[in-house]
Amino acid sequence: MKEKLKSFGVPLMVMLLLLGALFFHQLLEVKKQPQPDWSRSIPLGFTSEERPQAFFNQDSLFLTDNGKVHQLRFDNQLNLTEDTVINTKITRGYPFWSNGSVFIQMKSGQLTATENNKDTIISGEATGLSTEKGRIYYWEKNELFSLNPDDLSHKKIHAFSKDIMEVYQGDNGSAIVQERQNDASALLHYMDENEKIVGNPFASVNISTSHHIDGLTYGVHDNKLTILYNEELRAQGALSYKIVKMESPLGEVGKRTLKPENLKFLNVDSGEIIQGPRSAKLVNIDDKNAITFTAEGHKASDRNSVSVYLAPLENGTQLEAETIGTTKHYSYLPLQLKENSIAWLDYDGDTYELFAASQDPRVISSSVELSKRSIKEAVYNSILMIFSSVITVLTSFYWVLPSLFLLILLYMFRPNTFEKDGIIWVEYVSILIFLIMPLTFMNKALNGYFYFAAPDYLAFTGSGYVGIVVISLLTALIWKIGRNPDWGTFGGVFYFMGVYILLYVSSFGPYIFNLF
Repeated sequence: MKEKLKSFGVPLMVMLLLLGALFFHQLLEVKKQPQPDWSRSIPLGFTSEERPQAFFNQDSLFLTDNGKVHQLRFDNQLNLTEDTVINTKITRGYPFWSNGSVFIQMKSGQLTATENNKDTIISGEATGLSTEKGRIYYWEKNELFSLNPDDLSHKKIHAFSKDIMEVYQGDNGSAIVQERQNDASALLHYMDENEKIVGNPFASVNISTSHHIDGLTYGVHDNKLTILYNEELRAQGALSYKIVKMESPLGEVGKRTLKPENLKFLNVDSGEIIQGPRSAKLVNIDDKNAITFTAEGHKASDRNSVSVYLAPLENGTQLEAETIGTTKHYSYLPLQLKENSIAWLDYDGDTYELFAASQDPRVISSSVELSKRSIKEAVYNSILMIFSSVITVLTSFYWVLPSLFLLILLYMFRPNTFEKDGIIWVEYVSILIFLIMPLTFMNKALNGYFYFAAPDYLAFTGSGYVGIVVISLLTALIWKIGRNPDWGTFGGVFYFMGVYILLYVSSFGPYIFNLF
């Protein structure tokens, strides 16, 4: 029993220490801010089993929830100061407008105003609705109308030659109208703050089932119009996403067709191109124009999560983006909640939950405190990364083959070699050959993901080769202490190799492959 404890207890204890270091690193990671000037993701106290629709007006965020509407208000530290529940059902798939008492929406194919559960029909012919806190537009096929929510009066603005598909509103009182051209494309018109259509259509966008526009955001700054729109593409059953940019001096809009450019975003943390950007929204943070969007996560244990990113709005088609969300599920609908905070909805497969990130120092301080939620996340991440290291075990199997091949050949042709007592030269040679094999793996192992995910004590320059030396010396010490003299040459060699692989996968292994 004592011999077994010495042979197997020592390496297992060292392995547990390394796994403890993994957990401690993940514990630090769940306290780590996504960026130095942003808080970790803060739950805002709203959850729903139904996908919420959202509207923001007068510092209130309205979110639908199973036949009800929550009117939420937050202070600058993202504390929930008001949660008023209103028993009003909002039609799914359509936007709505509200001031807390009146709800304007599409209902049963009609444009309807609801107050105290009493409906007033505004238009029985309406085919679409666009809402912002300042203005409401609706349309009846090809005719565009504006609506005054105070007295429900409306006026006709413009009649287009073909049906209107969507109206996107900007931050300066203007709007962009999307007019159907045919089954595959639509035209974009610019309507100024005086509700006048400016010139000719300035762009054409795709609307086919396999390639179509999926939301548009724009802003006018320094007399320049900047437009971003999302595209969804389907090929062989797989969905992909991209964000497209168009720019023009405001005075030239409607005079020429703008050229769309695909935007690429570089993750400043990982150095990798961000895949699947979508849900772009122009925001103003620190008095600077920026783009908030969602895309695939890059961090360890992100699995197939969709995270929230922020990128400065600059010239060019490749922009540097930083992650500002630390949630691990599917994030969507990012919006600017306060002057220095971004909110979004996060879907974990069962429920939708409202989160936010802030630049307020008090919010940052409270967000990095350990909680039951963060400890649970650290444990979960550690378990996932341990399972990732199983791939390293499988990959390292070929390290064993040259030594095994040598031992088999000698056993077949020179069996007398193994009949000598003690540790013979064959065991040392087999171990030496085995120690050379990990050197062939290190260049592939220490990839961009490793340096992104691994702690500093493993990710310094030359750490791979230093680590191999340390693991080799530590394995040699354990082998010297724990090797049983009765095992023979085969047992001694495989004991060394087994201990080495265990130490390797417990230290470097969790950070080499990202299965999630």
